[in-house]
Amino acid sequence: MTPAALIAFAICFVAGPALSAGLMRLPDRRAIVSGLALVVATSVSLALWLQDRDGVLAGLALLWLAWVLSVTMIAMGLRRRTANPRPRRWITVSALLATTLPWFGLATADLMV
Repeated sequence: MTPAALIAFAICFVAGPALSAGLMRLPDRRAIVSGLALVVATSVSLALWLQDRDGVLAGLALLWLAWVLSVTMIAMGLRRRTANPRPRRWITVSALLATTLPWFGLATADLMV
């Protein structure tokens, strides 16, 4: 595994779930979810802007951040609607697992080259 792939692996499998878990511990308020939505929109906009300026790695990192925050917002919304602790646990686990999905896209793209 190349050093770049190892760094991407660590980011996807360590930083993504850690960031998501930390954000899901925040109080479930509309202001927090709105702030996350603003960061997602800004990240995607910056990624698209950087795409035209040879900022491929920074753009990928911003898209990854937008993915993790989007998954976290969905999980927060689902957890808000569920009072039973068992589904809340599964929602949390599913969200943490979903944050790792970009790695599989990168690995598949690497295999195609």
